[in-house]
Amino acid sequence: MISRGPLWLPLAILLLLAALSFWIERLVESPANGSASPTRTDPEGIMENFNAMRTDMTGKPQYRLTAKKLRHYSNSKFTELESPRFTQLDAQSGDVSAVASQATVSPDGNEVDLRGNVLVERAAHAGQSLMTVRSARLLVYPERDQLRSPGPVEIHDATLNASADTMAYDAKLRILKLTGRVHARYISGKG
Repeated sequence: MISRGPLWLPLAILLLLAALSFWIERLVESPANGSASPTRTDPEGIMENFNAMRTDMTGKPQYRLTAKKLRHYSNSKFTELESPRFTQLDAQSGDVSAVASQATVSPDGNEVDLRGNVLVERAAHAGQSLMTVRSARLLVYPERDQLRSPGPVEIHDATLNASADTMAYDAKLRILKLTGRVHARYISGKG
């Protein structure tokens, strides 16, 4: 009779290697699918002194976005900015700039959420004085040339002091809409 013991040894080693390979594969895959995956606290990239400008099809600048620090997160595709400054460039109606403590930019770049000590300034221009807007939060929609504050806002220029619960501003239509408890004081004869 022939002994089959030596034939089982290579098969046992192959089975052990297959089980070990399966275990290693599961171990490597589980962080990608489970709760141990990288989160928004693990940025894919960090840039300091960030400065970007968007132009239209003819090369005319539309807006500029700068920040002390930029963090991009690959899982959510969101970008977070520290000490951001957003400037909408418009030679006809004057530039509008917004600064804040922090901001989040949507994956497609069509929404910028400014938070913390938000200050917006519309530059003085022919027929209009400098205007400032203060709020805790401001949503900027660069492609639509719109700003929106979902919370309390204060507005000041040479002829107006106003406060409201919310605000919406359309730069193309040059319409400022205040809602909620609105308090306004118009100062005639200035400007």
